Amino acid sequence: MKQQIEPLVSVGVASFNNAAYIRETLNSIRGLHYSNLEIIIVDDASHDASIAVIEGWLAENSALNARLIALPVNKGLCHVCNTFVRESKGKYCTLIGSDDIYLPNKLATQVPVLEAAGPEAGVVFSDLSKIDPQGNTIVASIYDSGQIIPAEGDVWLSLLRANFIGTMTTLVRRSSLEKVGPYDESLVYEDWDMWLRLSRVCKFIYQPEVTALYRIHGNSFMHKRYRQIVESNMRILSKHLGVSAEADAIIGKHFAQYSEELYRLGSTESVRWLKERRRLFPDRRGLALLWLAKLGIPANALVRANAVVSQLVGKPRKENEAV
Repeated sequence: MKQQIEPLVSVGVASFNNAAYIRETLNSIRGLHYSNLEIIIVDDASHDASIAVIEGWLAENSALNARLIALPVNKGLCHVCNTFVRESKGKYCTLIGSDDIYLPNKLATQVPVLEAAGPEAGVVFSDLSKIDPQGNTIVASIYDSGQIIPAEGDVWLSLLRANFIGTMTTLVRRSSLEKVGPYDESLVYEDWDMWLRLSRVCKFIYQPEVTALYRIHGNSFMHKRYRQIVESNMRILSKHLGVSAEADAIIGKHFAQYSEELYRLGSTESVRWLKERRRLFPDRRGLALLWLAKLGIPANALVRANAVVSQLVGKPRKENEAV
């Protein structure tokens, strides 16, 4: 009987200043129980020892179908993702950060799921564990607590409510990526926008097992550049306005939260997004914040003023409260 050939899977590693962790990431890819791989490491102009570590690992593992693309100038995560997709040739693609870890069965279980599904299924994703810098488990399952709830099938509205998918847990059909086009390089992060766009052209499949470890540490992207992340959230959501009343209601609630956060953070885009908030979520609080932003009154000035007033007039005494 002729042995069935496994489809090629392209594994992308998004590398930036994770010299302390990337060898462990690469070793986890080497340890996958799946043989037909191409490994493409895209380094976004790291200024630590990442390149030296990667080159050393490649020399030690020269038998693998693996290569490094070292970008001369830092272009951001979405550019890294586009570089990987453009340079890769696999039927399926998966992407991991240079501080995270794959578990051995990730592709051995996920590839058959997409192979068995029809072409309308474009993404399979799974559970993940969170680990600390030393690799100790912080959260065994992101879904067990019930705070994040996975959905499958037509997941667009569910994804509008919250991004419940970890990038490193996904396996994506290349033909689905080609339908939605490249990652949006105006954004500072890649995943929510791509999942939302994909969810409008294909179905998602949830695989209920942990397939990857997500490392939390001081250099993690989400610990930095918070204001730019919130601004990206607003631009992502704006792409989906006007599709349905239900979706606009979800987006309006997000705008109420995010526009207020941007005002508090001193974003130069506060007025723009507070206007959009006013249109979608016309409450009095939003109107007041819009006028304050238009007048150039920073949020921290209001906080200081409120503290001074509280000191001058004293805290209001509740009924039956002792003096």
